[in-house]
Amino acid sequence: MMRCLAWLLLVASAPLLADGGAILLHKQSPPFVVTVFASPAPPRVGAIDLSVLVQSSETLEPALDADVRFEFAGPGSQVQVQATRSQSGNKLLYTASVYLNDPGQWRYSVSIHEPKSAPIAVSGAITVAAEQPKLAAYWGYLMLPFLGLAILALHQWLRLRKLAAAH
Repeated sequence: MMRCLAWLLLVASAPLLADGGAILLHKQSPPFVVTVFASPAPPRVGAIDLSVLVQSSETLEPALDADVRFEFAGPGSQVQVQATRSQSGNKLLYTASVYLNDPGQWRYSVSIHEPKSAPIAVSGAITVAAEQPKLAAYWGYLMLPFLGLAILALHQWLRLRKLAAAH
């Protein structure tokens, strides 16, 4: 029974993503070390949540008073968005939400301006997958009632087996 429960928990668990996403970029560009996260992983057409950790390259202390902006250039369109700490759950991260409407390769640039240092920009590329079908996105939630019924049926079967063995 314990093996069955352990197997069920292993199958039902989802991959854990630290601080809201997968790492897109980790780059040292003095005077900063910049780490960019994106969620969902893999990024898909639609809303993408972006987080940026900006650290001092000397001390690795987070830079908390920077102006952080994203610029995306993709198939036929360009998007700009500002990342702020005010909308972030983790106040060490600058976060923004961007809507990318076309699948394919997008180039992005992160501009960081801090009062005490020269502005920098780091860039990278992100591959945006096609939109996920709704059924594929929510199948886990749709299976929850059936999982509950299966657990109830297993409980009743074990209970009846125990009663039959006692008589």
